[in-house]
This record gives sequence, C-alpha cells and structure tokens, in this order.
Amino acid sequence: MNFVSTKEDLTLGLQVVQRAVSSKNPLPILAGIKFTTGTGCLDLTATDLEIGIRCIIPAEIIEPGEIVLPSRYITELIKKLPALPVHFQSDHFSTGAVIKYGQSETIINGFPADEFPQISFESESQDLIFTSAAFKDAVRKISYAVSQEETRPVYTGILMEIGSGEVNLVATDTYRMARFTLPFDEDSCHDINLIIPGKTLNELTKIIADGETKIHLSLLGNQVLFKSGNICLISRLIDGNFPSYRKVIPTDCVSRVRIKTRDLLEATDRAALIARENAPVIKLHIDQKIISIKVSTEAGRVDEKVMASHEGEPLQVAFNARYLSDALRVIGAEDVEMEFTGPLSPAVLRPAGAVNYFSLLLPVRIQEE
Repeated sequence: MNFVSTKEDLTLGLQVVQRAVSSKNPLPILAGIKFTTGTGCLDLTATDLEIGIRCIIPAEIIEPGEIVLPSRYITELIKKLPALPVHFQSDHFSTGAVIKYGQSETIINGFPADEFPQISFESESQDLIFTSAAFKDAVRKISYAVSQEETRPVYTGILMEIGSGEVNLVATDTYRMARFTLPFDEDSCHDINLIIPGKTLNELTKIIADGETKIHLSLLGNQVLFKSGNICLISRLIDGNFPSYRKVIPTDCVSRVRIKTRDLLEATDRAALIARENAPVIKLHIDQKIISIKVSTEAGRVDEKVMASHEGEPLQVAFNARYLSDALRVIGAEDVEMEFTGPLSPAVLRPAGAVNYFSLLLPVRIQEE
C-alpha cells in the first residue's frame, strides 16, 4: 500500500470512524482502523461488532493495498502532525506502516487486514431519505428518553415506525416518552417497524453534516444502513417488541397551561438544588395564572412562582425534577404547552402549537404532608 493524503482529510476521516472503535473489546484488532485504497480515495473503516462506520477521503493512490492500524496511535499521530502532505507506505510482508511527513517519519505496527471483520456497506433495498437537519433535530429531541439499562434491551432503542407517509421516532424508559414525526415520500417504502439502538442514532447525528445534506436509510436483514455524503454507518437492530405506547397517550385533559420554557426550566433547576439527590421530586401547584414549583426537604425549602396561561381545573402534581428538566431542554420553542388529565396520569409536553412532536412524563406519587 502506498498513498499520499493531507493531514486535514486524514484527521477528519479518522475522527469519524474512531467512534466505532471499542477500547474494551477483547479482540485487539477491533481497536484498529482499516485503511483500504480505492480509485483516487482512501477508505477508512472501524467496527465494534455492534456498529460499523466507513469514511471515504481523497488520496493520491500510488499502490493499492490495505492494513489495520491501532486507532489510539494513528489518530493521535495524525492530529499532531504539521500541515504537510502525509505519505503512507506498507508492504505485503509486514503489518507495519511507514508514515512520512516532511523530512520525518514514524513507523506504526498494525494487524493483517484479512483478520478484520468483513463489513458490507452496500444495499439493494430501496432507500428512505431524510434531510440531515430534520433527522438530527428529531433524534436530539427524543433520545433523552432512551433507557440506559442494558437488562432491558428494547428500551435502549428508538422505535422507527415507517408508513402512511410519515416516520414516527419513539423513545421511552417507561417513566417518560418522546415521539417525533417526520414526513417522507409514501411510495418510497412499505410499512416497517424497526428498533434501532439509541447509541447508533446518537453517533450518526455526531458524524453527519448539518443542513440539507441527505441521509439514506436502507435495510440489510437484521441491520440498518445509513449513508450520507462520504460517510456510512451500519448497525444491528434490536430484537423484541416495543411497548404499545399509543395506549398511554392521553386523549383529553382537565387542565392546560402555556408557559415560557426558559422560566419553567430555570425554576425547576433551582428547585432541584434543594430536592433529595436520590429522589429529586418537585411539586407543581397549578391555579389561575400561576404555577408554583415547591420543594421542602431537610436541606431547605423552595417556592418558585412562574406566570402562565391556564385553562381548566386547579391541579397539584409531582415530577422527578431531572426528568422534567430533560424534557424542557429539548423543547426547542419559546413557549411550552403542558396538558394534564390528573395528578397521577401522564402529562403531555409539546412546543406551543407543534403537531409533530410531544413528550410524556409520568408523575410521581407522593404522600401528603
């Protein structure tokens, strides 16, 4: 293998694919990045066997070949190089690469490329196409509700319901839920339900470009493939049945408020300072045009007053302060609307006037003081 590329292109490509490198994997080769020369380009690939990422960067190919180099060393080396052309060279008789820059060189020992897992980033299935900005916004607004408990794999994933001219992205950890609806061309795909690991979609949003860049989604058996520009990401799907979330969505309400998102978030965060760390419960008293956020513990007492527009019955409800803050931080609107059906029923939160996004938050049952 013999090629020349730039520090900038190499740094970008390595930073993208190293997100699929696992330092805890027992197979040493999975701590490496595979270098493969193409026609006028360099193909960089990494995998932890759960996800695989490929990034194609420009390069002057002198001699084709492939090698796997340890991510830790090659990524840090390229990052620290001067802004000069970088010349890579290796031969079929060794697993090391000579990296030359200016009058200097470094040799890094690696692994035989044929020991690296075979990963296909090609699909013959029809693509589902999103714009990057819309997809990243949807994932950002629901991923906070993904469970971190690996003992319940289904809840660590995000449900993707495809059909009827729209895609619903849904996440829940059973205490809270969020759903975002994206439109798409109805003729481009049949009705399909997928459960994609939350980690996969979070990584995808970090490596693809912003704006109107297109994201192509296609299926490969029990895997899902995303392509965007010069980047591909493939991931396993989660087996199992996602909970029937529609059954818990309230169809009416007895009390509705509209309030400045920032005002409620800041009041909630201040009240959480006094709440118990292992059970950060706060009470909301809703009456007339005032929401009172109250906490009383051995650490002190808080009574925050926030102005709001209110319709319906007075209500007192308690929430986990962290969960409420998480939902408010991603609302993405100046005002938030909250709908209540009772003190122990899920509350609905949505950006004021929005129809494509909402979240549910389960109240906490508390004993009256």
